[in-house]
Amino acid sequence: MRRLALLFVVACGASASVPPKTVAPAHEADALAKWDGTPKAPLAWSDFGSATFARAKTEQKFVVMDGSAEWCHWCHVMEAVTYHDTAVREVLDAHFIAAKVDVDARPDIEERYAEYGWPATVIFSPDGRELGKYRGFIAPDRFLEILKEVIAAGSSTDAHGEDESTPIPDTALPEEELAWIGRETELNLEEYWDEDQGSWGHTQKVPLFTTNAWTLDRAEHGDALAKKRIFFTLDQQLSIIDPVWGGIYQYSTDSDWKHPHFEKLLYFNAGALDNYASAYIYTKQKKWLDAATTIRKYLDRFMSSPEGGFYATQDADLNAHEMGKRFVTGHEYYSKNDADRIALGVPRVDTHEYPRENGLAIGAYCKYFAATNDATVLERAKKAADRILATHATEGGALSHDVKGGEHAEKIVHLGDSAFFAWGLLALADATKDVGRITQASRLADAILDRVEDPRGGGFFAHSKDPDAVGVFAARRKPFEDNVAMIRVLARLARATSGVPADRAPRYKRAITRALRAIATPERIRDRGRMIGDFLLALEETKGVR
Repeated sequence: MRRLALLFVVACGASASVPPKTVAPAHEADALAKWDGTPKAPLAWSDFGSATFARAKTEQKFVVMDGSAEWCHWCHVMEAVTYHDTAVREVLDAHFIAAKVDVDARPDIEERYAEYGWPATVIFSPDGRELGKYRGFIAPDRFLEILKEVIAAGSSTDAHGEDESTPIPDTALPEEELAWIGRETELNLEEYWDEDQGSWGHTQKVPLFTTNAWTLDRAEHGDALAKKRIFFTLDQQLSIIDPVWGGIYQYSTDSDWKHPHFEKLLYFNAGALDNYASAYIYTKQKKWLDAATTIRKYLDRFMSSPEGGFYATQDADLNAHEMGKRFVTGHEYYSKNDADRIALGVPRVDTHEYPRENGLAIGAYCKYFAATNDATVLERAKKAADRILATHATEGGALSHDVKGGEHAEKIVHLGDSAFFAWGLLALADATKDVGRITQASRLADAILDRVEDPRGGGFFAHSKDPDAVGVFAARRKPFEDNVAMIRVLARLARATSGVPADRAPRYKRAITRALRAIATPERIRDRGRMIGDFLLALEETKGVR
């Protein structure tokens, strides 16, 4: 059988340099006209994993993966409009196994397909080869065309595994080369600067908190242009903070800050809280503290568990998951006042407590404490740290991504969870002067070095080895952002004068130099586009320990 060429469908021009992970169709009105907003009966989705691929081989079917997020507006629309379409269902049932993946629950899937936005649709052969990858909402007629093309092309079973690691020299990159990389990265970032609207990038305006943090750092070191840009950006960005409840929306469309998409993610809210608290510490201007405070109040009210953890996301829309209730879009819902919102109900909050997002929130609360000296904020951060350590710790010392039923099962561990949570612990150590928090971070770092460091090629894999992985998933990837987070954690730990065993520093330094060699390539830096501030900060923070 002939092989199907890898297909790409671009909905609105998103790319790896565009952080928003929900992608709208080019003709939103046409898509919504196909659906009256009434929630459909749930579909019988399969789980996505080795058992599904084994079944696909037995039944000689393809696998369709619907990569979606619980908070994602266009994910709801595609399920209701496209997957419930009678003609689509007929073809799917006959030739495909359809599996839905909550990308927040599967960091490996989220990292691999994030550039396709959500929803992301990926079609696989029974042996796990990618036959097609598609970005954003797909209308029923177009989806039918895609499915029929796959069926007509067929699929061979001659998948060849790729090597997940290429050996690198066990030496550090020369300092002059790293300095050159830093200058080139800054020049690349310069191309994204939006003179009219502020921030970086033009199509979608996003709270780019790591690039904001780097720019603010440059301003604090006397860079006048950085100072002008960061405060213009933070001022413009105020427009996508919910004026009623607080909290920052994920992004704005139409090349300005006036057309928000209304989902609220802890990831972006923690970053914005950190930015605005930092801006207040630097300037003492009340408007920055006010912005930080409104975000903090939102997180306390809507995104906090009684046990102390932070929740993951809040939906853009109301009743997207509720049968028999009127679907209310974010545009309608978030235009209302507090009383009218509450009367309608509250958009669904994903109550998972993921270590990655909790680590960012802990760090942000520590920064807010530094701005306000509010002891209740510090207690909130400590409670979250203790909660995650109690519920997510694995026998190997790392953190599991999720906990079900409170069981501490040894699972596949993900780099981002432990790296970002360790970062939060180090921020907590700074705020509390508690050396024990440094020790906790060091233990997490050791576990990650043991479980996901690449001994041949340097750097860190996205997760520990999965013996049941099929096809493309058998070769792990090295996510740039998570590697940078781990590098920054190791740099802090390598400098620690207490709380870390004395013999650890050489191991941490070696891991830093090898990770930089693995990820600091022109191609990977260009791919990050405007989301590069964390890397620039890492280059500064690793001086003297690499």
